[in-house]
Amino acid sequence: MASPTLLSELTKVRLLDEMLGSVRDQAGGAWCVLVMDAVTTKVLSNVAGVSDVMDYGVSLVEDINKRREPLPQLVGIYFISPSDAAVRQLVRDFSLASMPQYKAAHVFFSSRPSSQQLAAIRECPHLVSRLRTLKEVNLEYLLVDSRTFVTAEAGALRTFFGAAVDSSTSYRSEIEVMTARLATVFATLREMPAIRFRAATPPGEEFPPGLESRLLVAQRIAVELNERLAGLQRQGLLPERETCELVLTDRGVDPVAPVIHEWTYEAMAHDLLAGTPCLQGDNVFVYEAETQGGKQERKEHILDERDSLFCELRHKHFAAASLRISGLMDEFRSKNKMGVAKGGRGVGELELRSMAKLLQSLPQYRDQLSKLAAHVEIASKLNSRIDSDALAELGKLEQDLVYGDATSKEVIAFLTAHQAIPAADKVRLLMCYSATHLEKLDATREQQWQKVARLTPEDMACVTNLEYLGVPVRKRNKGGGISFGRKRRRAVRKDREPDEDDAAFALTRFVPMLQEVLEDAAAGRLSTDEYPYVATPASPSGSRNSLPSSADTTPKAGVGVSVRSVRTTGAWAKKGGTGGTPDKADAGRGRRLFVFIVGGVTYSEMRTAHRLSTKLGRDVFLGGTSVVTPTRFLRDVTELSSAPEHAALEIDGGGGGGGGGGGGGFFRFS
Repeated sequence: MASPTLLSELTKVRLLDEMLGSVRDQAGGAWCVLVMDAVTTKVLSNVAGVSDVMDYGVSLVEDINKRREPLPQLVGIYFISPSDAAVRQLVRDFSLASMPQYKAAHVFFSSRPSSQQLAAIRECPHLVSRLRTLKEVNLEYLLVDSRTFVTAEAGALRTFFGAAVDSSTSYRSEIEVMTARLATVFATLREMPAIRFRAATPPGEEFPPGLESRLLVAQRIAVELNERLAGLQRQGLLPERETCELVLTDRGVDPVAPVIHEWTYEAMAHDLLAGTPCLQGDNVFVYEAETQGGKQERKEHILDERDSLFCELRHKHFAAASLRISGLMDEFRSKNKMGVAKGGRGVGELELRSMAKLLQSLPQYRDQLSKLAAHVEIASKLNSRIDSDALAELGKLEQDLVYGDATSKEVIAFLTAHQAIPAADKVRLLMCYSATHLEKLDATREQQWQKVARLTPEDMACVTNLEYLGVPVRKRNKGGGISFGRKRRRAVRKDREPDEDDAAFALTRFVPMLQEVLEDAAAGRLSTDEYPYVATPASPSGSRNSLPSSADTTPKAGVGVSVRSVRTTGAWAKKGGTGGTPDKADAGRGRRLFVFIVGGVTYSEMRTAHRLSTKLGRDVFLGGTSVVTPTRFLRDVTELSSAPEHAALEIDGGGGGGGGGGGGGFFRFS
């Protein structure tokens, strides 16, 4: 398993020890019923399972929105969001004195309830008489992994950047939900951030209407969040001075990251397997395995931090991950001579499918090797996609475009030679070009691209809709006059040396812009013109010790928290090892850095947060409205020009929750 971070540890502590533990102590060991809604079910499922809550005296988990049998002999623990529907159902449970739902009620809200909701509770005398606890837990976010959290607003990109942004009725409410949930992150950590935001500039004349509202999103969220946190300060729930730094930005800061093909294990799995029967939900890998009787059996494997092998492989280059899988098979075969005999071939000649058959031929080790078998299957499927869709050649061209080493000439040549690849891959290539070669598209070129790539008008709209994120895709009028907007130039990135772990492999050039932002923030050189503060902090940023850690200013609730193809990998992966170690959390290493991306975070950015935390010697945490995969991003960008009203005010089990770092889905209601 991955080493826990302060965020993952404290999240679990607050939900189990502080919430459920407090009721267990009051109930004197009596069994309780835990009642949750859709929001809080997902929140708790991301950090705990059924066995965890049973350890705290919970014998039954129920859905507040479903019909339940009265259990007046048991204590009810309500962990609910402050929604009108949840409060109405809570009151309804105790409306009849002769038949209360439970013997007593302990009510915990995930965030602050409104005065009207509290009044509804006070006006129910039978509930008040049985009410033993009424508290705000202030915890309403989802952990994707130990360093990544989301506010589960999958429609945020459409809400804040769509064509109807100026007339949207959900724009304001989405900000309220986002800031409320984001504030609970800092309430959990007892950190007061110095808040910075990506600055808006005057909108250009030829961008789609509503650009000003889009450019002001980060600033408006930053200001409202600062007000919410100031309120928590006044309640004594947060330190008086800033203890960390938060950078608020939006998806427009790096529109390339969600579309470029990533070559690390976790990112590839969520990219290439998304939309196929073998990847269900956000993180459940489904595959067929042969039983001892020779029959095919359906298997499920959850890709999250409870799988130590996944934690080791997830941020490795796919070739390195594959070599590691092969190495593990080597170790197993060397210890099991019968397996070598049954395999019949030398280890160096093993193919992924051969390894899968080996695992099936050794039923006595099936439990021990089930995780490895799942990763063998994943690697096999990814290898097949690399070969069938010419991804190695496509990936090199994408990276050359992003770093200025290729032009539209190479794009046209590739599209002409590879007519059979999926349309989505063609669109992604054109988006990589358009996001880095600004103001190059006119009507003639757009028609040429569409004809050569055999794309539909809807496909091309996905490319041109990057304009809604502030990317000047189309050619502008070069006449005189004042030019507004962000400086229009080629979006060149720093070409970096690959990490030591990736140096032996090709296709390692791409690094998200997030890395540059975080490195500059950590070094104290992040421009205050591009990222101004909401309020000037008490101490300058950058120094590890410039601001106190919350460990020095706030108690921790009485709890001490210590703080990836095989040998036959194709030539595309070779430049000329495996490497890398799992991330190790180390709380108390100096001022923590947070970054929050409106519009969603990518798996490459999640990897960046983990690696920089180790490199910088301090905790780095990444937040976003959701986790975006290329498939989701293309869908959302396509809809920007005709975005319907969307109000993602509830956490659901779909794309809003992002990945499955905590194992969502443990609590299932019949």
